Formats: sequence, structure tokens, C-alpha cells
Amino acid sequence: MVKTCVLGVLLSEEGKRIEQYMLSWLTKEYEVISIRQPMPGILFEFPALRFAQLYSVENQEPVLYLHTKGSANPNKNQCQVVNMWRHEFVAKKKVYDKRTNQYDLLMPYSGPQNVTWFNGFIATPKAFTSIPPLEIVQDRFFYEGIFKGASINLFCRRLSNIYYFDDTRDTRILLFRDLRCFSGYFTSLSEFLHIIYKLKYRVIDFCHRYHLPPFI
Repeated sequence: MVKTCVLGVLLSEEGKRIEQYMLSWLTKEYEVISIRQPMPGILFEFPALRFAQLYSVENQEPVLYLHTKGSANPNKNQCQVVNMWRHEFVAKKKVYDKRTNQYDLLMPYSGPQNVTWFNGFIATPKAFTSIPPLEIVQDRFFYEGIFKGASINLFCRRLSNIYYFDDTRDTRILLFRDLRCFSGYFTSLSEFLHIIYKLKYRVIDFCHRYHLPPFI
């Protein structure tokens, strides 16, 4: 069972806002340790990842690692990813908890290219000791592939297609749906509405032709 979350925080105004939002649901399931880095964040993910590595090994327990994803929001997908983490690591926490005795590294993945979300994962002491102690490097993307080539058991939970609903507040949510399950329904519904649409105008045309009051 995963009890501790190490949360990397960039101390921009947006980063602090995202931290508060993430804490509002993370603290319901985890003891959260926020590792805060001042702007402009030149150490990237190093401070929080290194702390997660030390904490996990010293306490011999698995750790959930997250950060205030894309505080500058350059790709306009920060909210999607953060809420995906909420869905996976809070709403579906039991799915991961059941597998921490069997697997060393656990994370969700999604998309047509089966993208793994290395920015958000659960790692056991074995996973963290399978790699060298983390160091400061200039390549920001180094930290997203730290377990590449490690001799560990990996569990990835496949996500369905993601629909994003933005209600302009901090409680924005993700809805996960499998298009294949619903495609037949949507096709039938579309055909039905198209029939109704054509029928409506046939009725209107009939009323005009015979000078009857339209009732649609």
C-alpha cells in the first residue's frame, strides 16, 4: 500500500495554485511531502525526484511521485494531465495498491503511441535502487527516462480515450471513455436524429403545401 506522495512544486504563481488544487485531493489518500523549488526552476525535477529516491530507500516503502505539471502550461494540457493523475492515483488507488507487492514501477499510459507518464508514477525501493543516485544534469528530459533500461517489473494501466471538460474553475475534470464501446451507440443515435431532422422538414413542407398551421 502506498502511503506517501512526494510532490514537486515550482514556486510560480501558477505552480502554487496547482499545488493547492492537487493537495485538496492527494491529502485524502496520502501523506504529502511538497518539495518546493524557487523560480525559474533550473533544477527541473531533480530536487523532488532525489528526495523521493532517498525517502523510499531509507523507509523501505513505495512512493508516489508527482509534480505541478507544466506550471507554465506551454502545451495547454496541464489540467488534463493533473486530473488524469487524480483519476488514477486517488480514484483508482486500490488498483495500484494491490500490485505494489508484485511490481516495482507502476504508472498509467495512454494514447495511440502508448505514452507512459513518467512524470507521475509509483516506485518501490527496488526500483529506486536499480538506478544510480540521481544527479543534477542540464538535460531536462533526462529525468523523464530515469528507469529506462533498469531491471525491474513494470506495471502500466491502459487508459481509455480522454475527453476534457473545462468549467473554468479549479475543479475541472476528466472523463474517461472507450470510444469503441460507444461508437455503435453514437452511430445509431446520429442516424436517428438525422431521420427526425428530415421528417421535421417534410412535415413543415406538407403544412405549407396545404395551408395548415405547422405543429413542429
